[in-house]
Amino acid sequence: MSDWAEYIKERFYGQRDRWFMWIPVLFGTGTGLYFLLPEEPSRWLTLLVIEMLLAAVYINRFHPERLLCLATLAIIAAGFANIQLRTIYLNKNEIIPYDRKLYLTGRVADLGTNYRGNPRFVLEDMSDFDDQKIPGRYRVSLTSKNNSLKNGDCIELVATVMPPMKANLPGGFEQDRRVYYEGINATGYAASRALPAECKTEAPLMAKAGEKISVLRQSIVKRIEKILPRDEAGIVAAIVAGERGLISRKITENYRDSGLAHFLSISGLHMSMIAGLMFFLVRLTMALIPPLALRYDSKKAAAVFAILMSFVYLLISGAEIPSQRAFIMTFIVLLGVLFDRQAISIRMISWAALIVLVISPEAIISPSFQMSFAAVVVLIAFYERFAGTLHRFLNGSGQRQPSLPLKIIKIIFAYVAGILISDLVASLATLPYSVYHFNRIAVYTTLGNLLAGPVIGLVIMPFVLLSLLLMPLHLDVWSLKIVGYGIGIVNDITAFTAGLPGAGYQVLSLPLWGLVLITLGGLWLCIWTGRWRLWGWLGILVGILSLLTVRVPDVMADKYGEVFAVKDNRGELVILPSRGNSFVKKIWLEKAADKKLDAKEQRKLKRIYDGRETDKEWLDLACDERYCVYKGVLFINKFGGIEIDGKDFDLYGAEGAVFFVRNNKVEVRTVRDYIGRRPWNSF
Repeated sequence: MSDWAEYIKERFYGQRDRWFMWIPVLFGTGTGLYFLLPEEPSRWLTLLVIEMLLAAVYINRFHPERLLCLATLAIIAAGFANIQLRTIYLNKNEIIPYDRKLYLTGRVADLGTNYRGNPRFVLEDMSDFDDQKIPGRYRVSLTSKNNSLKNGDCIELVATVMPPMKANLPGGFEQDRRVYYEGINATGYAASRALPAECKTEAPLMAKAGEKISVLRQSIVKRIEKILPRDEAGIVAAIVAGERGLISRKITENYRDSGLAHFLSISGLHMSMIAGLMFFLVRLTMALIPPLALRYDSKKAAAVFAILMSFVYLLISGAEIPSQRAFIMTFIVLLGVLFDRQAISIRMISWAALIVLVISPEAIISPSFQMSFAAVVVLIAFYERFAGTLHRFLNGSGQRQPSLPLKIIKIIFAYVAGILISDLVASLATLPYSVYHFNRIAVYTTLGNLLAGPVIGLVIMPFVLLSLLLMPLHLDVWSLKIVGYGIGIVNDITAFTAGLPGAGYQVLSLPLWGLVLITLGGLWLCIWTGRWRLWGWLGILVGILSLLTVRVPDVMADKYGEVFAVKDNRGELVILPSRGNSFVKKIWLEKAADKKLDAKEQRKLKRIYDGRETDKEWLDLACDERYCVYKGVLFINKFGGIEIDGKDFDLYGAEGAVFFVRNNKVEVRTVRDYIGRRPWNSF
């Protein structure tokens, strides 16, 4: 045992230069622990823990090893306290407890569109019909597209507002938690038009700045729509202004199943390309003007202009959370250029992750944060490991330099191989998060990225940058048309790739503990150096094997007792033909990695549900006019509800539940136990 301890101690203290890179991991661990709690922790208990840690640090100030352990706990506690403070701040406006119809007046903020292309906006500075102030912010969609709203307009309308949607099964996505941290207290829709109203208060300075930026974004989107066909304009609006409401559902599905969905969301790919292209353009321009090249450091000047262009792009794109993270990462990399530090390294990405987690701690549970940082960290670790090999390949291993034609061939080969390898590495890095969050694998993602990558890198993004530079001069028509031409090619590529057999493969979701093990194993593998880093593969392997522990429930029920699903003898989920929320049914099938029944099976299921037929070989379900009995144990009431051992189960109080039947005994897991009682779901 002492030999193992000495081995670990030697490796640990031998890599002091890598310790800093674990700080955002520990900080994020504290944030993650906060979200795992079933109830809101006491703020006084958190304060007591922090004070105890400070006292322990003082007592052990002359013991370096103890101080190191206490510092580790302190960083975790700091992450916990940071997200708790943010939650307390956002909890000042209560979430409405039930659906209601309200007359509202307020100021429009964050104007955009929903998935149907209808206007959707956040309403703030609100009051009701009696001119009573309504605290918080509501997100409202309009059913009509014919509304010429602008950010900052004051409007009046009648809207049906409701609390944000909770998870609809244990392990499901918590929509209410996401919108809570966006500062939204209710969601809803308005069947009426939004009518102009007089603003009763002047907008704050920051709100006015936001309004001007929003107006600029809308004008850019309208110009894109005017110049390009709809299918091309929708994609261009998404990658330039962050407006995805113009994209048709079919095109969205094609991008998802071809592995190119990341292109539709402004993130590290777009920000790094814009910054890199601006960097290259400035350096090229200065190189062509000898007085500038001789007097100034073109590399640092290019970094400054690249930062400014990245910031402009951030504002135009809507400054959503993924864009903010991408800007912070790009900004830190370019700062490295300004201060003569290694621009691309794990240390730089660690700084970026830490800054993001301090500013937006809730990002730790978002798919975009997890996937973007996973891809970047693994790619950089891969680059650190194989950069020397690539350099020797391009420049030769000896004193003799390769000839120019041979070097050009090698560069072209390295570019193509780089796209393939980078895509493969990034796809493998993000695969566990895709499985956990979306239950879907884009099988041909390498093919899709290989075909589309050159078009994106050589045609679309360079001319996006040129369009943004020329737009103030109204000289952007031809450059936007070139962008549209490139988008048309990529749309065709996604349609082809998504049309291949089995392109979008549904899978069961990883358990959370499996995802955590894969994450920690991957970080161990990427951050440490030397042979002991290989222990990270053990965490990754155990995390992958956690898939073997996943079970599909025998019965699923929503909180209203309207939507039910049962497992057939093939192990597949079957939605019973009752009334209820079609969105819930769709989510259940995706989580179970199953498909809708075909027409013949649906007719058969309807006969079983009506009590006109039974088929024990397919489905152990017997129905009459009032009940359906599953495996002789669970009684599903057609008029709402479920009974176990002759007793009604409180589905509404449980917020929905799943049931496992084993040896005529029923195991229940409720949504309420999964989500706990937290500020965002206690209504």
